[in-house]
Amino acid sequence: MVSMTRARRAALLLVLAGVTAVAGCGGGSPQPTTTATTPRRATPPAPRGGLGIDPTVLPPKAVPTQPTRAADPAAVQLIERWARDVRLGHFTAAARAFALPARFQNGTPVLTLRRRIDVLAVTSGFTCGAFPTRIAAAGHYTLVRFRLTSRVGGDCGGAEGHTTGAAIRVVDGHIRAWFRLFDPEELAPRAPRVDPGAPKA
Repeated sequence: MVSMTRARRAALLLVLAGVTAVAGCGGGSPQPTTTATTPRRATPPAPRGGLGIDPTVLPPKAVPTQPTRAADPAAVQLIERWARDVRLGHFTAAARAFALPARFQNGTPVLTLRRRIDVLAVTSGFTCGAFPTRIAAAGHYTLVRFRLTSRVGGDCGGAEGHTTGAAIRVVDGHIRAWFRLFDPEELAPRAPRVDPGAPKA
């Protein structure tokens, strides 16, 4: 395995610092605050023009979004344990739930986590905890609905009780992929803002 350069690792950590909170404090309606430093709205990135959501932050088309069967009990147990470790602030233990390498996407293009330090950055970047409320499966993925909670040492920014989703691929007892699933209202195109004082055409 090729080691990540210091520059690349620093860049990844900067990206994660700004976006990993989206899944920990995102989804549902209304939108909660999400940033670990300065609270702000967790609005999904939109392309220029303000219509819809930036397609580069959506999961690959092969990732299912609707469940078709019951989830594998072993995958359920792993995901529940991972979520518990995040809530308790046990980030090293939570990071061990991931395989290396692993794919991760949470308001970003797909990232490849190649080193344990990268997984640790992702795991500790969640500003909220999360409790799985509904777990099912489709294709190679386990689809999870999370209810957001506070976590030890974190600032959830008042987002407790909101919901979000994820498609998680578990292989041989480890998480191989973790993709944020946006809620329907987040995917709907947003109408352009109109100045109420502007004269009608």
